[in-house]
Amino acid sequence: MFGSDKELNKWLAHLIKIHPKEISLGLHRIRRVAERLNLSIKNDQVRLKSKVIVVAGTNGKGSVCAILEKILIEAGYSNSIYTSPHILKFEERLRINGKVCTSGEWINAFEMVERARLLTPIEKLTFFESSTLAAFLIVQSKKPEIAIFEVGLGGRLDAVNLLANDCSIITSISLDHQIFLGTRRGQIGWEKAHIARSDTPIIIGDNNPPKELMDFVNKIGAKISRFGVDFDFKANSGQWDWISGKKNRLGLAYPSLRGVHQLVNASVALATLEKISDNFPVSQGDVRKGLATVELPARFQVLPGRPTVILDVAHNPEAAKMLSQNLDKIGFYPKTIAVVGILADKDATEIFRKVYKKIDSWYFVTLNDDSMSSRIRTAQSLSKSLLLLDPSAEFKCFNNPTEAFNAASESVSPNDRIVVFGSFITVAEVWIQAHRLGKLQISNYSE
Repeated sequence: MFGSDKELNKWLAHLIKIHPKEISLGLHRIRRVAERLNLSIKNDQVRLKSKVIVVAGTNGKGSVCAILEKILIEAGYSNSIYTSPHILKFEERLRINGKVCTSGEWINAFEMVERARLLTPIEKLTFFESSTLAAFLIVQSKKPEIAIFEVGLGGRLDAVNLLANDCSIITSISLDHQIFLGTRRGQIGWEKAHIARSDTPIIIGDNNPPKELMDFVNKIGAKISRFGVDFDFKANSGQWDWISGKKNRLGLAYPSLRGVHQLVNASVALATLEKISDNFPVSQGDVRKGLATVELPARFQVLPGRPTVILDVAHNPEAAKMLSQNLDKIGFYPKTIAVVGILADKDATEIFRKVYKKIDSWYFVTLNDDSMSSRIRTAQSLSKSLLLLDPSAEFKCFNNPTEAFNAASESVSPNDRIVVFGSFITVAEVWIQAHRLGKLQISNYSE
């Protein structure tokens, strides 16, 4: 399948243009176009030929997906994984057996989606809806044994929830996207609970799931497996154990993903594998290799070299709390500079509240992205949010992440650290700049 990056970029620009509103929740549009694509639909849900795992949650989705993907590859099972957003290139959003799909494969799928959409021009799909339908088509054509799909936002009305699934995962519940999902954990949990299916396994990774979530999954008769109740972990010196009522996995290596929270994510992934083990058994060796080699860019990713540079797409209060905890775990640094860009629909003050005591100086950035014009927040606006917490905070404002990162690099000593966090847009731009400066090699996530 041939197609250039330039051609794909034209398609992506077209998809943004036909429905410029970035987020417009609902399944009615995507379901009607799915019907015209002759995707198999039963009980208003698309049924793919693969065993489907759907993953929702406020934080941890990407880590759980990456761990599952890597262990399944080690076990020899063909698989696909659909995630969003991407870090560098759109093609990263769908991988088959660990390799990103080509621009040509995406272009071909987008052409099919657009032809089906134009049968009734009133159907204007959002960018994410078009991308998700295209992913359905590619996965259907590749026929992997296991297909993993990460929910974009919420659950109930997210395009991914059009899929019939064989197992669902909810990683965590905390405040994010309150405009769309509600202002309480209970409301958000209820929205995410709708990825559950009757008489089908659901793995819940939140150690204190809201009552509304539990009421819903119990009401529909989902097969519930809860972290801290049905499975757990025990951390030992240099190793850890995964423990469940039926099967234990002892003496495991710590995940190669950094962060104190990754044992929870790894435990959720292992609980999921246990639920599908009748058809897809996984050995202890496969688990060990998968955990030891899993990669996921920009999740507390420490780049090689000096000064220390940390990339983390922490863009909500709970993620910022985990970032703060992780910063405490990697030793002492004389000075810490934060390079930060956050979109307008995020609670910047609450994000800063979780981490500001660990930061000596702030380099705020304005994010200029035409596709997200309604969500842009200026560097000056971010500084005002910080000053509500710390009126004496030291900060500077920059026009873009590259300027801020370069300035930070020039102002620190080799023994200091730079923490880049916030929006994916912020981290992606610094990722590219760090690559140019020779601080990292870009892996197959962006090839």
